[in-house]
Amino acid sequence: MKRVDDMFDSGMVDELAEFYKPGSDNRTGLRKAIGVPEFDRFFKQYPPAGPIQDEVHNPMREGAYQEAVKAIKDNTCQLAKRQIGKILRLKRAGWDLRRLDATEAFRSVLMSDSHGGDGGGEEFSDIWKKQVLEPSVKIVKRFLME
Repeated sequence: MKRVDDMFDSGMVDELAEFYKPGSDNRTGLRKAIGVPEFDRFFKQYPPAGPIQDEVHNPMREGAYQEAVKAIKDNTCQLAKRQIGKILRLKRAGWDLRRLDATEAFRSVLMSDSHGGDGGGEEFSDIWKKQVLEPSVKIVKRFLME
């Protein structure tokens, strides 16, 4: 799954390592976020000590790591299937669903941050307004007028 691979390429494991707390309950709140429960077992076996990529190669560790990655991919796939199912149920029930995509707005923030910028600032605001805010307002107005 490209999305999960991109998350790993962006440093997901190091973020998870910072978030890891031994003995935490991963069934509530932010601890249910993608990757936290899946990497819990890995971090119990191999407690994080620094950037994961810097660790010495160990076949057992690599196997545990790949198992956690596979679990994330499997769980993400199941989540997507459930979300699609919910969307289809709402459509069958007569809901007029609209898709809004904020990807470009967030991409502008991320690109700006990665280049030492101010977080996208004005560009983010313009993209957000054009691709998210204005279409949202139009949808709500149309709904209220019906």
